[in-house]
Amino acid sequence: MNVVLTLPFPVSVNAMFADGKTRRHKSQRYCDWLLEAGYALNVQKPPQIKGPYHITYAFQEGQDRRERDAFNLEKGCTDLLVKHGVVEGDSNKYLRKGSVEWDRSVIGVRVTITPLEQGNEHGSGTQFERATEIDRGADRDR
Repeated sequence: MNVVLTLPFPVSVNAMFADGKTRRHKSQRYCDWLLEAGYALNVQKPPQIKGPYHITYAFQEGQDRRERDAFNLEKGCTDLLVKHGVVEGDSNKYLRKGSVEWDRSVIGVRVTITPLEQGNEHGSGTQFERATEIDRGADRDR
């Protein structure tokens, strides 16, 4: 069963941190987004996903005329999901597949998390695997 969440449009990874006198720290813009997105997340009461998962981010397209790098928008969203316990982690142990896309019908970002069965970290099979199974079935019928 997929978990679908909506969050405010995220801050680019390039704007998440600012240089201080001695070290880097979270930028004010990122802190503001974390607060707003954390509230939006809590209101939706998402379940906790245990174990491996796939994730898709659909980002709002056309909100302005800027060219954007969708992969630079993913980091803050994923870190937020980990911080709030929606997913256990974002290492390769947990996050097995991720994708990003643009969608004019989305406001902010739509996050779709697909939990995977334990022991099946690749999901229910790729299209290639399913097509191969169909081909094998056709061969038996001949």
